[in-house]
Amino acid sequence: MLGHLINIETNLSLVALLHFGTLFSVLIFTLKAVLRIFKNPKLILMLALSTIPAGLVGIFFDEIVEQAFQTTKYLPIFFCITSVLLLVASKIDGNKSIEQMTLTDSLVIGFFQAAAILPGISRSGATIAAALILGFDKKDALEYSFLLSIPIIAGAGLMKINGLSLHGFHLFLVAFIVGTLSLFVLRKLVLTKKLNIFAFYCLAIAILTYFVR
Repeated sequence: MLGHLINIETNLSLVALLHFGTLFSVLIFTLKAVLRIFKNPKLILMLALSTIPAGLVGIFFDEIVEQAFQTTKYLPIFFCITSVLLLVASKIDGNKSIEQMTLTDSLVIGFFQAAAILPGISRSGATIAAALILGFDKKDALEYSFLLSIPIIAGAGLMKINGLSLHGFHLFLVAFIVGTLSLFVLRKLVLTKKLNIFAFYCLAIAILTYFVR
């Protein structure tokens, strides 16, 4: 959306670079969680299964997704979807731990993440919402979402970063700084049961994109 407003061409290579910058921010928040999954190898399998849907979408629907980034036509709808998901999830207070995750749980979260490849659907918002709707504890839902972002962001970066030059390195730094601040705020919102604030923010963005697209 921002690229459209300021007349800068947006493509998946640029988006991948920005996301790759956030990978390092995510690592800051997942150090303890990474140690946790190594204590329970089952969680590695769950993460792998959750990654498959988004990976398949990235491989087989790459051109369709790239075209979606070239238009703002559907952004209001996608932002509204994120808003509704977060509003529903904010009403649920589960207590399941990620150690209790089933194959079905992991795949459901994976499909939510796959949908978030589209612009306007928040990856973190979608996966956290999915985990909360499935009855997981807020802290565990947050940690699983952060862990799940590592392979998908790294994969996107490796697939698209070859076409970029070092001239975009400042964008990488910006993504890292903004990503770190954003994840800190997101964690606060989730753990203090104020996820609905993020939902209203997405709704406001949906209204804005409807009038400026």
